[in-house]
Amino acid sequence: MRFVDLAIAALIGISSIAGLVAFSPRQGDDASNSLAVETQLRDELVSVLQQKGIVWFMQSSPTASCEYLRGLSNSSVSFSGAIGPYSCGPPPPPGVPLAELNVTLTPYQVSLEAWAAASG
Repeated sequence: MRFVDLAIAALIGISSIAGLVAFSPRQGDDASNSLAVETQLRDELVSVLQQKGIVWFMQSSPTASCEYLRGLSNSSVSFSGAIGPYSCGPPPPPGVPLAELNVTLTPYQVSLEAWAAASG
């Protein structure tokens, strides 16, 4: 009889711990925070496109466009992109929140990227 009592107590304990892990709000909070950062990054990309205008990106050389994007980067956000076959630099580190804005222009495709600095 004691064996059955211990087995039932162990099952109750295991199911309680499993329930705490399964219903922890941490994963939802992390996903929500990541989406909020991605939304802010996307807004910043739209702002960049509005400030310079699509015509500027069409008329500027890929080098000038990439220099402008690199100049906007700071300690919390990095900007980069690809203008046609020309890439502005290395891709973002894996696992950081990232936003992309793709615009098809007559001579080529412009892909603007912004990512948050990796928190250490």
